[in-house]
Amino acid sequence: MSGAGLDGRCVFVAGDFTEAVPDGGDVYLLSRVLHDWDDDRCATILRRCAEAMRPGSRLLVVERLLPPRECVPSPAVAWDVHMLCTVGGRERTESHYRRLLQETGFDLTGCHELPLGASLLHAVRTSPIR
Repeated sequence: MSGAGLDGRCVFVAGDFTEAVPDGGDVYLLSRVLHDWDDDRCATILRRCAEAMRPGSRLLVVERLLPPRECVPSPAVAWDVHMLCTVGGRERTESHYRRLLQETGFDLTGCHELPLGASLLHAVRTSPIR
């Protein structure tokens, strides 16, 4: 990290995000995490993040999004079936993530396509936690 100028600015911490998340960060990243869990567990994870974050802190979520129903088929649909059958998780639409985020203290401020069928959801911690 020293080559990128991140010494003292970036910390990696092991733990159980269903119990607690390190507090005080400016940016939190959940990459390919939420699709592993049902809605209740996702809400728990997102609430733990919100509890640790100051209002205005950012949450970046990288996930494969299901298309809106009126769109053409997507590989995310096959992944959704896979997740349901293997671990009880699911792929979700952008609007589904928007609802989960709003219910747990965040405003979804942007969604951007990434390579390989993933998307980056950019959320901001609001106050108070709902």
